[in-house]
This record gives sequence, structure tokens and C-alpha cells, in this order.
Amino acid sequence: MGKHFPERGRSRDEVLAALSDARSSDLASDGHAFAFVYDVGGSVRDLARKAYAACMGINGLDPTAFPSARTIERGVSAACLELLHAPDGAVGTATAGGTESVMLAVKTARDFHPDIENPAILLPETAHACFHKAAHYLGLDVVRVDVDPVTFRADVEDARSKMTGDVVLVVGSAPSYSHGVVDPIEELAALAREYGKLMHVDACVGGCVLPFMADAPPFDFRVDGVTSISLDLHKYGFAPKGVSMLLQRNAALRDAQYYACAQWSGYAIVNSTTLGSKSAAAMGAAWTLIHHLGREGYGERVAAMWDATGRLVEAIDGLEDLRMVGRPDMNMLAFTTEKGDVFELSDRLASRGWHVQPTYALGRSPAHIHLSVDPGNAGNVERFIADLAGALDQLPPTEPPPAPVMAMLESLGSGMDVGALMGQLGVTDGRLPEQSAMIHRILNAASPAARERLLVSFVGELFA
Repeated sequence: MGKHFPERGRSRDEVLAALSDARSSDLASDGHAFAFVYDVGGSVRDLARKAYAACMGINGLDPTAFPSARTIERGVSAACLELLHAPDGAVGTATAGGTESVMLAVKTARDFHPDIENPAILLPETAHACFHKAAHYLGLDVVRVDVDPVTFRADVEDARSKMTGDVVLVVGSAPSYSHGVVDPIEELAALAREYGKLMHVDACVGGCVLPFMADAPPFDFRVDGVTSISLDLHKYGFAPKGVSMLLQRNAALRDAQYYACAQWSGYAIVNSTTLGSKSAAAMGAAWTLIHHLGREGYGERVAAMWDATGRLVEAIDGLEDLRMVGRPDMNMLAFTTEKGDVFELSDRLASRGWHVQPTYALGRSPAHIHLSVDPGNAGNVERFIADLAGALDQLPPTEPPPAPVMAMLESLGSGMDVGALMGQLGVTDGRLPEQSAMIHRILNAASPAARERLLVSFVGELFA
């Protein structure tokens, strides 16, 4: 008899209690998380849950069998196209998340240029990792574009110097996740247009924020040359995971996005996304929140988040030994320490009840702490600032990680006992220790390739 698939079912209350127990250590939506959580607040969150549950049975695989899937997706698409000033003839597709939206934008660029044998993406070094993932999956090369070491915006002249006939897509972020800064979209789009390339704007985190900011940098379809935009409704659209949108300037681009297959013995397939069966639950929740909050509701929340961001930036500027990494264009920011250990600072903030995102150095970006501001934590900014100031007291300098550990990581291979290594580092039951600065220092000092190998092994061990 099996241990994990029960012979007889348990009661409703028993299984729900077990599920609740499994979630007891999850990151909470309580206004203390500055990463992963995009919390709009109790009553709106409850409405989203009800809408999600109401749409759980809808399968967008065949909108002729589920007409509601078409109605909901067209409604969400039309709202997003309008919000981002799309021209007549522009189209949109709901996806399962920002990574899928980006992968489909990359597929579009590849298949829209079938004559190019070795297609490539012109990609700023601050662009999201999912572009690298898309290139890996779809067989494109990545041509890395430098960023300004002060503003962290893409260097357009460097992009121009690296433009070749193999490039099929130019990418800009609005904003980049790490630093919250918007790339020079107008200049990048002009470059793409000049060379006859497609131009994708990754607005996954900014697409539901920047339209409500009076002084936001230009980034949407009003910029000539922008051919596609991704925006996540499960981030600052406040919908449940996972729903994103890919917006295309015209239907010909969307045709390159689609996949059709009639070369098998079953029913003919046409998929707008990488998925076959396509849940409409999060999409239905997104539609509900768009129509419940309206422009006014989103605008109020954006104003509160931007105000809180301004207070954070002002406080960081005023704290000795801290400095901003870039200047944010919306409610995401990065800062680092001038003298102390940024990873020890992260630990100290965690011990005070705050979840922040320690981030490793790469290229022109130093090791730093990332903060994403949502409506939930916007109201707690003054408490966070006070705790941040307290955490800086006698902050120790950064110490280099042990040389033997670094040598072991750089030579990490399939024969290593990763479980034992995780135990030595204090990782138990898939959780980092409360004091995890040493782990972060080790990963920060490791090469990107060594980081990747260790992370693959780490996640594999989690699900062993």
C-alpha cells in the first residue's frame, strides 16, 4: 500500500487544515514584504479570490466551447491596449506570466524573420533573466548591451555599435526590475526602426503603474517603433498569480506568436501561448479588478506607492554609509552600503521582521538590497526607515568567504553531495538560516556560472 496516495480520502476539514499547516511558513502579505508580494489590501484581495474561484472551470484552450474565455480575455486585452495607447489594429493575448509573455515576444521576433539563420536579441545587461531563458529555449543568441554605470539605463550608442543583420529584437525595460529605472525607450525604438528590427518593451512591473504617473518616461505605443509590450496583471495589476499580457502592434506580429499543428491524429491545435489548456481564473480576477478599481482606484494606489518610494529614497540619501543604486522612475529601488556588509544588513532587517531582497553584483551593478513597494508596505515605510537606521549601527565590513568553499563551488560537479553542502551552510528543509549573510557572500563572490550550477543543484535537492 502506498504512503503518499491514500487508500481512502480524509475529511474536508482535515485536508484543509493540512493545507493551511503547509502554508504556515510562507511569506505573509502583512505589509512587511518588499519582494514577491504585490498586496492590494483585504477587501480587494477577497474580491479577487471570489472572481478567481468563479472562473476556475473555464478552459481557454477552445474559446468556442468556453465563450466566456473569449469575452474575458478580449475585455482585459482591450483595457490594457487602451491604457498603453495602442493604435487601431493592435491586439493582445493573456499569458500565464511575464516569462511567458517575453518568450512569446522572442518567438514572434524569431518567426517574423524566418530568413535570418542565427537570430539574436540586443539585450541590456539589466534586462530580466527571462529574456536569457527565452533565448536558451528558442535558440537565439544574446548580444549584451552596456548600461550607464550611474543611471543603469541602457547605453544606446553601445547598442548601435553592436547592431548586426542577425539581430531580430531590441529590448528595453520599463522599468528594469533591479533598479526601477526606465531605459531610453524612444532612442532604442528609433534604433530598431532605423534597422528594420522589432522592439519589445518589458513593462511587466511598470505597465500598470507608469500610465498613472504624470511624469513617467515615454515607454508605450505612443513611441514610434515599439512593436510589442508585456505587462503583468498579477504584479501591480493586483490579480492573483498568474496572468500577464503580451500586446502586439498589429495582427501580423501575433500570427508569428501563434502555434498551429494539424499533423497528428487528434483534433487540430492552435495555441496563442505556450500552454495547451489555459486557465481563465487569474484572467477573470484581473478583469474584475480592472472594472472594480478603475483608473481612479489604480491611480490612488500608484500615488501612495510613489509617495512612499520618495520617502524611502530621501531617507537612504540621508543615512550615512548608504547610497542609492540608480534613481527609480517608479516604486522599485535599490541601495547598497558604502563601507559595511550589505548582506549582514539584509539579515538585520530580516531579524526586525522585514523581507527584503539581497541581490548579487553583476556587470556594473554592485551587490545591493532591492525593495518593491506595494500598497501594503507603503503604509509601513516610516517604521522600515527607523529599523533601517538602527540596523546600520556598527555594521561590520564585508569579509571575503573562505577560499576552500569558493574553490569547491567553482569546481561543483554532479558528484558533489549537495545535500551535505546545504547542511553545512545551514539550509534545512528548503529554508535559509536566519543568519544567511555568509551564504549570500559566497554566492556573490562566485562566478555567474558557478551560481547557476549551485542553484540548479539546490532546487533539485529541494524536490528530491
